[in-house]
Order: sequence, then structure tokens, then C-alpha cells
Amino acid sequence: MNRLLRYITYSMGNFANTIAYQVFGNRIQFYYVDILGLNAAVAGIIWTIYGLWNAINDPLMGQLSDRTRTPMGRRVPYVVFGAVPLGLAFFFLWTPPGQSPWLLAAYFLVILFIFDTLYSLTIIAYNALFPEVAPNLRARIDLSATREILATIALLLSFILAPILAEQVGYVWMGAIMGGLVGAGYLIAMIGVREDPSKIGNDQVNLLAALRITLASRPFRWFIGANIAKEYIWLALAAMLPFWRKYALGIQGPVEVAGIRLSGGDAEALLLGIPIVLTIPMLLVWRPMVARIGPRRSWIITSLCFIPGFITMMLATDFLTGLIGTLLAVPGLAGSMLMPFPLIAEVIDDDAARHGARREGIFFGMNGGITKLAFSAQGVLFATVLSLAGYVAGSDFQTESAIWGIRFLIGGTTIIAALVIVVCMWKYPLQRAAKVELAPERIVP
Repeated sequence: MNRLLRYITYSMGNFANTIAYQVFGNRIQFYYVDILGLNAAVAGIIWTIYGLWNAINDPLMGQLSDRTRTPMGRRVPYVVFGAVPLGLAFFFLWTPPGQSPWLLAAYFLVILFIFDTLYSLTIIAYNALFPEVAPNLRARIDLSATREILATIALLLSFILAPILAEQVGYVWMGAIMGGLVGAGYLIAMIGVREDPSKIGNDQVNLLAALRITLASRPFRWFIGANIAKEYIWLALAAMLPFWRKYALGIQGPVEVAGIRLSGGDAEALLLGIPIVLTIPMLLVWRPMVARIGPRRSWIITSLCFIPGFITMMLATDFLTGLIGTLLAVPGLAGSMLMPFPLIAEVIDDDAARHGARREGIFFGMNGGITKLAFSAQGVLFATVLSLAGYVAGSDFQTESAIWGIRFLIGGTTIIAALVIVVCMWKYPLQRAAKVELAPERIVP
């Protein structure tokens, strides 16, 4: 299999991951709170519990992956045998049994735990293969760009197709279709992937020792701060988009755009769908810059590019100004997609050079677990801000203070998160180090 085809098939796992993650992030809160009537404060508590479980769940799955020894390798079995159960769990997210408030809350909590456990086991094993599929910085930039182009296609399905399906055929069928794509994508990703036994080694440190090694890595600590902020931006945009469209932009029914009559769901799909399409050429624009100046400095630049778009989104009052805001966010969105994987692969290489063993599983597990605290941050901010602002679940009318609460969540908090990325990458140490301190995988010929 040639390199490009290998990169494309492997990147189908990121296609699957993006659908699972973004449809979940974009629709689940709106579905349970605004449509099914789950209390916003109760939803905030559930998200907090969910985030705390993630802080334990992801490192456990990473350590399990690192210590697995099978003829298929350490990572491949979890992706191959986890793909179908994960797709089914995604489907069951959208099938709550009735609308009793306490039953609804209990079901939401339980299915979140089942879905996330399968999601973590599969995605961490999949991501842990990244440094092996792309062994040096130049290859990692190319693979990261390929992954994110496939992810962009998945984002289009998540932000355009999913809302349309939810409106036209209902959330249950939407969950079935998207769940099928999730399972298929992960299975395709493992075509042609073979793990190198020589890189497995005999490192069998226990979980506590692995956690200490991971958290002792100064590069990892600064990277994780930036990645939490990046995840928060995507989560806030996805979760708040339906509220922003409905209340801040005032699009609650059909709207006319350029002489075309659109439903509310269609308008929402275009508000983020058009910018997501434009991230593909923007990825190609950023790619040579990353190769030239490195992902650390590139991430600083692209994060500052978020600010004009978020200010515009916070102040937007109709479809046109809303679209201008999301279009202005395109450079930042593309940058946030391209930078993290080359950086965490660099962190793993540095650790391997210092300790003599490769621990992709625990590093990706800790990254996943800690980063998903962004879910808790978004959930707590969502519950706190909207409760204080006077938001009324299910109402077609909101007070001015509630609308400004929505504006602050989609524009103000995301500006703060972008500035957090800038600070963390300014402090990130590896690309300031001398070449003699770098692991061989990080030196580009």
C-alpha cells in the first residue's frame, strides 16, 4: 500500500471519531435539554460526573493498550473489535425510554458512561498508532493534514447532514445512520495497519508509575493546557450553535437567504457548514508554514486568528452577520485541527528518548482524559451562565439577559480559550531545545 493510500485509510478512523464526537457534542445537549426538557442544572451535574469519569477512564484505557500483547499488536485489536459496539452505543444515545424527568436523567447518565467507555477504548488505541504510522515530523504534518481533511468531511456530515436528518426523519434514525458511519470508519482505518514488534519493548510499569512519568513531562503539561482550551472552543461552538441560531440570531422558523427559503435546521447547517468547507484549503495554506516554523509557533498565530470571528459571532443579530462571524473563524479552526497531533507525537518521542520505552497509550489516554474535562467546563459554564441569565428551557422566547448569556458562551468564553492556547504554546519548551536533546523520530532529514 503506497503512503498516500495508507494515510487516507488510516484517516478514516478520524472521520469516524469526528462524527461520533461532533454529532454528540453538537446535538446531545440540545436534544436532552431543549427538546426532551431535561433541566439545565441537572444536565450540568451529569456533565460534571461524566468529565470526572473521563479523567479516570481514558488513562486506564491507555495503560491497558500499552500493556496489551497480542499477535495483532497492542492497538489494532481494540479498534477492530470496538468499532461495531461503539456504533451501537452511539445509536442508543438517541433512544431514551419516555420523558419522565428522573428516568430521562438516569438514562442519559448511564448511556453516557457506556458510550464514553467504548469511545475511549477505541479512540485511544487508534490515536496511539499515529506516531508509528508517521515516524517523523514531515510525515506527521502530512498525515495530520490528511486526517483533518477527512475530519472536515465528517464535520460537514455532523453539522449539515445530522441537523437535517434530525428534522426530517427524527433523532433515532439520525443516530442509526451516524452510528453506522462511526463503526464502518474505524474498521476501514485498520486496513493495512501493522504494528512493528520492535517498538513494543518489555516496559511493564504499573498505572501509578506511568501516570507519574506522564505528568512529570513539562512539555506534556503545557501541551495539555493548550489542548483543553482547543477542545473547549470546539465544544462550545458545537453545543451553543443551536441556541445561538434560535435565540441570538432569531432564526426559529423558515428564513430567506439570497432569495432561497431555508428551514431553521438548514440555516444552522450553513452557518457552520460553509466555514468548515473552507477549512480544507486553509489546512493546505497552514501546512507549509507548520513545516517551516514548527507547530508551536504556528498554533500561536492561528489561535490569535480566532478573535475577530468570535467577537463578530458574539455581536451578530441575523443570519448574515452570524455567517460573517463563522467565516472569520476559519483560519483558527483549521489551525486548531492541524497542530495537536504533531505536538503530542513530539512529546511522546521526547519521553521515549528519556526513559527508553514508548508509551503512546498512556500519553494519549491522559490527553483524552484531561482534555475531556473541557466537557465539564463547558457543561458547568452552560448551566451557570444560562441559569443566572434566566434561560427557560423549551421556550420560544428568551429574555435579553438570557440571549446575552448565549452570546457570551459562544463568543466571550471562546476568546478566553484562544488566549489560553497562546500562553501555553509560548511556554511549551521542546522546540526551543537543542537538536541533540531530541529523539531521533523528531529530527526531519
